[in-house]
This record gives sequence, C-alpha cells and structure tokens, in this order.
Amino acid sequence: MNSTLNGKVAFVTGGGRGIGAAIVRRLARDGAAVAFTYKGSAAIANDLAESITREGGRAIALQAD
Repeated sequence: MNSTLNGKVAFVTGGGRGIGAAIVRRLARDGAAVAFTYKGSAAIANDLAESITREGGRAIALQAD
C-alpha cells in the first residue's frame, strides 16, 4: 500500500459498488482509513471492507439511505 494518505480518513457516500467502490479501493490503497456507505447489499459492502482489511488497509461499511 502506498502511504500518500497515511493518517487520513476518507468518507465515501455510495461506496458499496461501482465507481464508489473503485474510489474506496483507491483511497485505501493510498493509505487512508475509509468509511463508506451503501444502500443495498450488506454482503457486497462487507466483502469490500473485508477485502481492504485483508490487504492491510482499514475500512468500514455503513448502511445509510
């Protein structure tokens, strides 16, 4: 993981899938801890957060509408 955003926290609305998920992945890869919202599938959003964690990042999925 790159350390460009080390020590920073990012909050992404609509980060559970599509372009939002790609943004979440990029922010995490660049070192940010990421919190993101999702509206639909908890399983998909949690898989994304777990994937980031397995790769050494920090992420949390929050259901919001």
